[in-house]
Amino acid sequence: MTQKIYVLLPVHNRRETTRRFIGCLRAQTSANYHLILIDDGSTDGTAEMVLESIPGATVIRGKGDWWWAGSLQQGLNWLKAAKPAADDVVLFINDDVVLDPDFLCAGVRILREKPDSLLLARIRDPESGRILETGVHADVRRLSFVTATAPDSINCLSTRGLFARCSIVERMGGFHPRVLPHYLSDYEWTMRASCRGVRCITDGRLVLESPNKGASGYWDFTKVAGLGEYLLLVFSKKSHANPLYWSTFVLLASDWPAIPYWIAKIWVRFLREVFRRALPQ
Repeated sequence: MTQKIYVLLPVHNRRETTRRFIGCLRAQTSANYHLILIDDGSTDGTAEMVLESIPGATVIRGKGDWWWAGSLQQGLNWLKAAKPAADDVVLFINDDVVLDPDFLCAGVRILREKPDSLLLARIRDPESGRILETGVHADVRRLSFVTATAPDSINCLSTRGLFARCSIVERMGGFHPRVLPHYLSDYEWTMRASCRGVRCITDGRLVLESPNKGASGYWDFTKVAGLGEYLLLVFSKKSHANPLYWSTFVLLASDWPAIPYWIAKIWVRFLREVFRRALPQ
């Protein structure tokens, strides 16, 4: 394997989770990678632990306000300054996954076959062995996201094990961390790529496992009783239901004829929930 792999790994205060991932990285059959650890304000010694295991890693330190898109953007900024070769590879990945030893080599091999693609690893449930993610079909006119039923229908991917050649990453530009800081940022980026003719693919030869089913950070708003607490949480940067960020996503990713309809629907849905919680039970 001649291409260098730049592993972009955002982390925040999950030292033991990150430690397990670093163990998987060190066990790879190829050592031709460079780890870029984006440590967004960890206070548990995560970065120090990583540097003990991989002394040559690059550590980019934040103050805890970058979130997912901001962290990945910091990694892209570092890559732009480093000027990697066009056919080198970027891997966007979470720390709460488990990799087979041949994971990096498999990703590079598949990209050699399909170089003008974004390649997402399929996610396997370690208990059942069932494949949980094979790519997403996003319908921007209906604002729906469903598991793709055919390879050609994939137009949206997460960044949970996403490979791309450096030339593709540079051509796509960055994320939008100020207006889309966390959830939906990876969907917008990959949908943008799909609209520009980059294929979004998955492949059965590239699989990772996700043992931490509860690590996504999604809040269950049905357990939030008071209106004040609901408003505080729903408008936070970590909220997957934030109507501000859904509106931003629609503006960035949807077709213009559908934008007024979906922004109105997002806010009507939100206001209905506010009124429901405000009324006496």
